[in-house]
Amino acid sequence: MTFWDKYKFRIFHPNVLTISRGVIGLFLPFLILQPNPWGHLFGLFLFIMGGVTDYWDGKIARKHNLESPIGRYIDPFSDKILILGPLTAFAALKFYSIWWIVPIFIREIIVTFCRTGWVLEGKSMGAEKMGKRKFGFQVALVSVSFVYLLLNPYPYFILEWAARLFYYTLPVLLLIVIYLTFVSGVSFLWNQRALFTSEAFNKYVLAVGVGFFPKAPGTWGSMLGLLLVFLTHWNGWLYGAVFLFLAVWGAWSYERIKDPNPDPQYIVIDEVCGIFVTFMMIPLNWVSALLGFALFRVFDMFKPFPIRALERIPRYWGILADDLGAGFYAWIILLIFFR
Repeated sequence: MTFWDKYKFRIFHPNVLTISRGVIGLFLPFLILQPNPWGHLFGLFLFIMGGVTDYWDGKIARKHNLESPIGRYIDPFSDKILILGPLTAFAALKFYSIWWIVPIFIREIIVTFCRTGWVLEGKSMGAEKMGKRKFGFQVALVSVSFVYLLLNPYPYFILEWAARLFYYTLPVLLLIVIYLTFVSGVSFLWNQRALFTSEAFNKYVLAVGVGFFPKAPGTWGSMLGLLLVFLTHWNGWLYGAVFLFLAVWGAWSYERIKDPNPDPQYIVIDEVCGIFVTFMMIPLNWVSALLGFALFRVFDMFKPFPIRALERIPRYWGILADDLGAGFYAWIILLIFFR
């Protein structure tokens, strides 16, 4: 047996190819936002290689019987990273408004969150055909953006004409992508609608995925909340809408679990909501983020008056209220400190 025969499926294992696609997606924004055209060209090359792995990982897995539950999960997750990273970078360069990207982010986060919960519950969640079609048009959109980025600096007649052609192609592709994003997301969630009522999934919602970690679930929930704050803080309406969505979804899920403990340790969606209160109308930077996070955790753990009394409010609303109170105390201090 040759070296290649022995190690080829370790080097080109479908899961390795899938993970590499996600790593490429994390690296691409840095290449896109720097001013070097050679970096842009290298970014386009990496993006094409990422798209190629999307085809080959599935083909190798099916041909050599290497399919696995973890592979079925991380495949669409890596697709999302490969697409969302460059789309955000191109929006930062004003190729199109960031609002075009918001529905794509919302769809991908909700679908990925639900898919993860159902996979952990033991349900098989492969990629749907509509989702693959959406991914194909997203690849086309990012590719056209890359080509325009490479052609735009050159004012020569032919190159300028080609750059304009690609520039006017962008809104057409964006409309198609938004349409497929909406249709594929609604289709996926509708097809799995029966799974929304399972107790295991609703516990997963209340845990926001991280509440089942064996150590410091509240801290993990607060960290996840801080990530969502960074994603939404740039617009007040979006920030408030995400906060309300999480609070209401938590109330809906709480009514569908049966737990003898009225405030199970795994419920951390309240910490996520509390973090949102901490940073409302506060200038967001690394100093305020670290200080706000620390203040919220301190108030959430020690519960000064009247936070502990809020826990006596019945059911979910008491669980939520004490974290909103901790967030409010942290917010007051941040408001004084930064304003």
